[in-house]
Amino acid sequence: MHWDTTADCTESFKRGAFAEKRPALFRKDYGSPTLSLPALNEWFEAPAPGIAATGGRLSKQFEGLYQLPFPYELVGASNENLEALHALCESLVASQDMQDQIMAGILHSTVSGSPGSRFFQLFAPLKLLHKALEFNQVRRASNCSTVELYIAQSLLADLPAELQRDLPTPKLVLEAGKGDVYSSSIWLGTEPTYTPLHRDPNPNLFCQLHRQKVVRLLPPQLGEQLYLQVQVQLRLQGSSRIRGTEMMEGEERKVLHEAVWQPRKSIEEMCEAELDAGDALFIPEGWWHSVKSKGTVGDLNGSVNWWFR
Repeated sequence: MHWDTTADCTESFKRGAFAEKRPALFRKDYGSPTLSLPALNEWFEAPAPGIAATGGRLSKQFEGLYQLPFPYELVGASNENLEALHALCESLVASQDMQDQIMAGILHSTVSGSPGSRFFQLFAPLKLLHKALEFNQVRRASNCSTVELYIAQSLLADLPAELQRDLPTPKLVLEAGKGDVYSSSIWLGTEPTYTPLHRDPNPNLFCQLHRQKVVRLLPPQLGEQLYLQVQVQLRLQGSSRIRGTEMMEGEERKVLHEAVWQPRKSIEEMCEAELDAGDALFIPEGWWHSVKSKGTVGDLNGSVNWWFR
């Protein structure tokens, strides 16, 4: 699956993938819309010499914004992941910084307040992501499990103006359809990041900003069939097809992952796109998709998307 962008890529895209409702992959070497986003080059720092195994960190321009609250998801998919979360809490408690201690309290109350849960949601300062990246770097050096923390589906409209300027709406989004942006989000987290199989109510332009993500897609009818098979297997009814809490935890998360990423037999109509930083993917309305980072050891991963009509 590849869309060869040209000088008149907006018109070509509009007549082709957008009108025909088929996925389109834009590579950075062929004029990807992601290249028009200043955040691609300004939001992330390369690893320092001697620690090439890490995936960089947020650039210094974020330091003055560490107080800003963001919606986080925490995943404790295994006992090791939960242990890492508790270890992060302990490291924040031991800090002399009052904000670190406050974040420790937020984490502790969130995790301990839902005994038996493996998925948590909370609001916390952006600094929590910075501290988690530092924590994961130390944990990797000791071959210990890392923290899975994700600023997921955080509205661009909630960002301060100086960051919104780094993510201008791509020309493709404004000119392909009615120019109506339904919503837009950033996705910043420590790898592995993962979103189970779901569909969106609007066309979606997904831009990869830092490191790599892999997306698997299914056409509407086939995706619906697979999703319903999972619901029948779990004896569920009326579950949402849109990304929501119920599919992010427990047995539903596990079975959805197996159905898409570890199927018992190959699914002929399933497409897979591997996105490097600078690439973009158009996901048509109604197409089912699941997204995960390629990396798995606590590095920083970043993406942005626009839902439009």
